[in-house]
Amino acid sequence: MTMNQKFEEICAGGEIFGPIPETTIAEAEAGLNVRFPQQYRDFLQRFGSGFFAGFEIYGLPDPEKNDPPLWQDVLKVTKQLREWGQAGAENPAYIPITEDGTGVYFFLDTAASPSTKILAIGPGIERTVSLDLFDFVVDLSEGRVHL
Repeated sequence: MTMNQKFEEICAGGEIFGPIPETTIAEAEAGLNVRFPQQYRDFLQRFGSGFFAGFEIYGLPDPEKNDPPLWQDVLKVTKQLREWGQAGAENPAYIPITEDGTGVYFFLDTAASPSTKILAIGPGIERTVSLDLFDFVVDLSEGRVHL
Protein backbone atom coordinates (compact mmCIF):
# COMPACT_ATOMS: atom_id res chain seq x y z
CA MET A 1 0.00 0.00 0.00
CA THR A 2 1.43 3.40 -0.94
CA MET A 3 1.68 6.30 1.51
CA ASN A 4 -1.12 8.20 -0.27
CA GLN A 5 -3.34 5.11 0.00
CA LYS A 6 -2.60 4.95 3.73
CA PHE A 7 -3.39 8.66 4.02
CA GLU A 8 -6.72 8.14 2.22
CA GLU A 9 -7.50 5.24 4.56
CA ILE A 10 -6.75 7.38 7.63
CA CYS A 11 -8.96 10.18 6.31
CA ALA A 12 -11.78 7.73 5.57
CA GLY A 13 -11.58 6.45 9.16
CA GLY A 14 -11.37 9.91 10.73
CA GLU A 15 -13.80 12.74 11.23
CA ILE A 16 -13.44 15.36 8.54
CA PHE A 17 -15.16 18.70 8.17
CA GLY A 18 -15.58 18.63 4.40
CA PRO A 19 -14.34 20.54 1.35
CA ILE A 20 -13.31 24.19 1.68
CA PRO A 21 -13.81 26.58 -1.26
CA GLU A 22 -10.77 28.13 -2.90
CA THR A 23 -12.01 31.61 -1.95
CA THR A 24 -11.94 30.70 1.77
CA ILE A 25 -8.40 29.31 1.44
CA ALA A 26 -7.24 32.45 -0.39
CA GLU A 27 -8.82 34.65 2.31
CA ALA A 28 -7.01 32.71 5.05
CA GLU A 29 -3.71 33.01 3.18
CA ALA A 30 -4.27 36.75 2.79
CA GLY A 31 -5.17 37.06 6.48
CA LEU A 32 -1.90 35.36 7.44
CA ASN A 33 0.12 36.90 4.59
CA VAL A 34 1.36 33.47 3.43
CA ARG A 35 0.86 30.97 0.64
CA PHE A 36 0.03 27.50 1.95
CA PRO A 37 2.03 24.56 0.58
CA GLN A 38 0.21 22.77 -2.23
CA GLN A 39 -0.38 19.60 -0.20
CA TYR A 40 -2.05 21.58 2.58
CA ARG A 41 -4.17 23.46 0.04
CA ASP A 42 -5.19 20.08 -1.42
CA PHE A 43 -6.03 18.82 2.08
CA LEU A 44 -8.17 21.89 2.79
CA GLN A 45 -9.96 21.69 -0.56
CA ARG A 46 -10.81 18.04 -0.07
CA PHE A 47 -11.15 17.51 3.69
CA GLY A 48 -11.23 20.95 5.33
CA SER A 49 -10.08 19.78 8.79
CA GLY A 50 -9.83 16.42 10.44
CA PHE A 51 -9.44 14.23 13.50
CA PHE A 52 -7.40 11.10 12.86
CA ALA A 53 -6.33 8.44 15.35
CA GLY A 54 -5.90 10.78 18.32
CA PHE A 55 -4.69 13.95 16.62
CA GLU A 56 -6.14 16.80 14.60
CA ILE A 57 -4.99 18.60 11.49
CA TYR A 58 -6.21 22.18 11.76
CA GLY A 59 -8.16 23.56 8.85
CA LEU A 60 -10.76 26.12 7.91
CA PRO A 61 -14.13 24.91 9.18
CA ASP A 62 -17.12 27.16 8.56
CA PRO A 63 -18.06 28.55 12.02
CA GLU A 64 -21.77 28.16 11.27
CA LYS A 65 -21.28 24.43 10.64
CA ASN A 66 -18.77 24.00 13.49
CA ASP A 67 -21.00 24.83 16.45
CA PRO A 68 -20.24 23.63 19.02
CA PRO A 69 -16.65 23.74 17.78
CA LEU A 70 -15.18 20.38 16.90
CA TRP A 71 -12.40 21.41 14.51
CA GLN A 72 -9.70 24.03 15.08
CA ASP A 73 -9.48 26.95 12.65
CA VAL A 74 -5.86 27.34 11.48
CA LEU A 75 -6.32 31.09 11.06
CA LYS A 76 -7.56 31.57 14.63
CA VAL A 77 -4.99 29.18 16.15
CA THR A 78 -2.13 30.92 14.33
CA LYS A 79 -3.22 34.37 15.52
CA GLN A 80 -3.78 33.11 19.08
CA LEU A 81 -0.35 31.46 19.29
CA ARG A 82 1.28 34.63 17.98
CA GLU A 83 -0.51 36.67 20.67
CA TRP A 84 0.62 34.24 23.38
CA GLY A 85 4.23 34.28 22.17
CA GLN A 86 4.27 30.52 21.55
CA ALA A 87 7.68 29.29 20.41
CA GLY A 88 7.69 29.11 16.61
CA ALA A 89 4.69 31.37 16.19
CA GLU A 90 6.90 34.47 16.12
CA ASN A 91 8.03 33.44 12.62
CA PRO A 92 5.33 34.79 10.27
CA ALA A 93 6.04 31.99 7.77
CA TYR A 94 5.22 29.26 10.32
CA ILE A 95 1.61 28.10 10.46
CA PRO A 96 0.60 25.56 13.15
CA ILE A 97 -1.31 22.51 11.90
CA THR A 98 -1.37 20.29 15.00
CA GLU A 99 0.20 19.77 18.42
CA ASP A 100 1.13 16.81 20.58
CA GLY A 101 -0.40 17.90 23.90
CA THR A 102 2.97 18.53 25.58
CA GLY A 103 3.61 22.02 24.24
CA VAL A 104 5.13 20.88 20.96
CA TYR A 105 3.44 22.35 17.89
CA PHE A 106 3.93 21.19 14.34
CA PHE A 107 4.24 24.09 11.91
CA LEU A 108 4.11 24.33 8.15
CA ASP A 109 7.00 26.47 6.92
CA THR A 110 5.18 28.43 4.23
CA ALA A 111 8.48 29.92 3.05
CA ALA A 112 9.06 26.51 1.42
CA SER A 113 5.74 26.72 -0.48
CA PRO A 114 4.64 25.22 -2.83
CA SER A 115 6.72 22.42 -1.26
CA THR A 116 5.89 21.08 2.18
CA LYS A 117 8.15 21.42 5.20
CA ILE A 118 6.86 20.56 8.68
CA LEU A 119 8.75 21.52 11.82
CA ALA A 120 8.29 20.45 15.45
CA ILE A 121 8.81 23.37 17.83
CA GLY A 122 8.40 23.32 21.58
CA PRO A 123 10.36 23.14 24.83
CA GLY A 124 13.91 22.21 23.81
CA ILE A 125 12.82 21.10 20.32
CA GLU A 126 13.08 22.75 16.94
CA ARG A 127 13.59 20.49 13.98
CA THR A 128 12.19 19.47 10.63
CA VAL A 129 10.08 16.32 10.96
CA SER A 130 8.67 15.88 7.45
CA LEU A 131 8.76 17.16 3.90
CA ASP A 132 5.40 15.60 3.01
CA LEU A 133 2.03 16.29 4.66
CA PHE A 134 0.56 12.91 3.71
CA ASP A 135 3.57 11.01 5.09
CA PHE A 136 3.42 13.14 8.25
CA VAL A 137 -0.24 12.24 8.88
CA VAL A 138 0.47 8.55 8.32
CA ASP A 139 3.56 8.69 10.56
CA LEU A 140 1.59 10.46 13.33
CA SER A 141 -1.22 7.93 13.14
CA GLU A 142 1.28 5.05 13.36
CA GLY A 143 3.32 6.63 16.19
CA ARG A 144 6.43 7.22 14.07
CA VAL A 145 6.93 10.93 14.71
CA HIS A 146 9.68 11.01 17.32
CA LEU A 147 10.95 14.19 18.84
